Amino acid sequence: MNGDRKIRFSFELYRSSRGMETLISLFSEKLGLDARHFELFYQECRTKHLKRHEHLIREGSVCKFIGVVISGTFRSYVTNENGEHNNDFYFDNHFVSAYTSFLTQMPTNCNIEALTDSTILYISFEKLNKLVAQDDAFLKLGKYVSDTYFIRKCRRETSFLKLSAAERYEALSGLYPAIEQHVSQYHIASYLGVKPESLSRIKLLTYINK
Repeated sequence: MNGDRKIRFSFELYRSSRGMETLISLFSEKLGLDARHFELFYQECRTKHLKRHEHLIREGSVCKFIGVVISGTFRSYVTNENGEHNNDFYFDNHFVSAYTSFLTQMPTNCNIEALTDSTILYISFEKLNKLVAQDDAFLKLGKYVSDTYFIRKCRRETSFLKLSAAERYEALSGLYPAIEQHVSQYHIASYLGVKPESLSRIKLLTYINK
């Protein structure tokens, strides 16, 4: 009983910090890790503040971090001869990383840009591996992050194979109801694979059909 009180008290030390509630819940409820694990993880983390339009990572760099968005909004995008193409968004409490590059420690082909003034809490590749070497319970965290990215990737690929642009818009709005308060129509259209004027028509038809 005393041990339980100590664990709850230790978690409480961090709950007042902005953005910590979701991360604490991840450790304690979803991963089954205790306050000692959270404290070890948190001690290895650093905070980074980004201004609007500042890049967290650019194409050609090696991603050496996994971050958690404490506040703000990010977009991930790739470029080709036709311009920029958004492939993901990150909001409060989302993991943010060029994850394939993080796993392989090879240069990424994507860019991650802050769409608003933003703050992340992040841990480096080396420090996360150090924690895993000290206690393999931290493998649960790595698996959770990998599963999260895999599911997001599969859902996006499937949406382009099975859904119309209008259905993709409805799915995105359902997943992130407040997205249009934080992300411009231009960026949403890019993510959906349509032109901004096409998105305007989709939104109008969606409104009429309600």
